[in-house]
Parts: sequence; structure tokens; C-alpha cells
Amino acid sequence: TMLRCINHLEKIESGSIEVLGKTIAWQQDGHARYIHEREIRETIQKIGMVFQGFNLFPHKSVLENVMEAQITVKRIPTDTARDTALEFLRKVGMSDKAGAYPSQLSGGQKQRAAIARALAMRPELMLFDEPTSAPDPELVGEVLLVIRKLAEEHMTMIVVTHEMAFAREISDRVVFMDEGAIIDQGAPDAIFVDPAHPRIRTF
Repeated sequence: TMLRCINHLEKIESGSIEVLGKTIAWQQDGHARYIHEREIRETIQKIGMVFQGFNLFPHKSVLENVMEAQITVKRIPTDTARDTALEFLRKVGMSDKAGAYPSQLSGGQKQRAAIARALAMRPELMLFDEPTSAPDPELVGEVLLVIRKLAEEHMTMIVVTHEMAFAREISDRVVFMDEGAIIDQGAPDAIFVDPAHPRIRTF
């Protein structure tokens, strides 16, 4: 829900949202207020999101899936979109699957195609919704490798995960949430090694 609010897929009921230094939603007179829709669109174009269910178009090839938003949202010429799509498919190790359709892919391959699609929009911020939630160990290993590479390249990411060892290894800051509220936040060691909050110690 938090990721969907940041990416303007859900409206907030209270609180405020600041994305890339810009406040896009805030609380006023008991109601949520938003900046102008055009400004919101400009801001969220700088955000990439990888959904838990991949959300690939089943009737389009992997290459076409990665090209689609570039062409329809950013109005990028087809040839340029294709070159960019191939660049990011290489980045996630999916060049050999460019012509395949989602039904022909494993879970890990679908997730990597979805990551390539988001990266092809050249976002400043990436949102990952439970990228390691699937029981498929191949998916988990492949996806963690891609996210680890992005972290090494200093891509700003918000990753919702229950994968504690991974969160500890890769994060600059960990935010622990329980029933929709932030219980504590801080450096990984502060949360994982010596947490102050009893709820986190229990977890």
C-alpha cells in the first residue's frame, strides 16, 4: 500500500508524501491534498515500480514489453526504444529471451523482464514490491543478484521484503512496519543486531 501511495496508484487518507524532494500530497483540514495532476505525472515518471505479480503483457514479447511504456508514455521513437530495451535486457541477463513471450518464461525470468521494463524508463527511484516473495528459489537468487547490482550502482530503491538477510546486507536504511505503522527505522545493524523496540525483538 505504501509503495502504491508513493507511485500515485492509491490515494492517501492522512499523512504526507514527498518524492525526490517534492511534496506531492499532504494533510489539510482533515483531508488529503494533492499537487496538480500534471505535476504528479511529471514526478511519477521518474519512478520505476516492479510489481509482485510482474504485470507483463501476455500478448507481447519480452522486447515489446520493455519498449511499450517508452513509446506510449515518453513518446520515444521505436528504434531508440528498441535499443534501450535491449540494453536493459542485457543488464538483467535476459538478452536471449527478447523474442520470448511471458508464458514461455520462468518466474525469475518474468521478474527480471519486469525489472528491465522499469529500468528502461531511466527512473531516479525504483520501487520493488516483495521481489522475493515467490517460493521459486531460482527467482529469488536471480532477482537478488539484479537488485544487488543496482545497489552497487547507487540506484535509489525502496524494497518491501521479508528477506531479512538480504535487507540487512543491501540497505542503507531499514524501516520496520507493523500493521501499516512505522515501528522503528535506522541503519541495518541498529534494527537487526540490537533493536530497541520489543516488537522487532520478537520478530
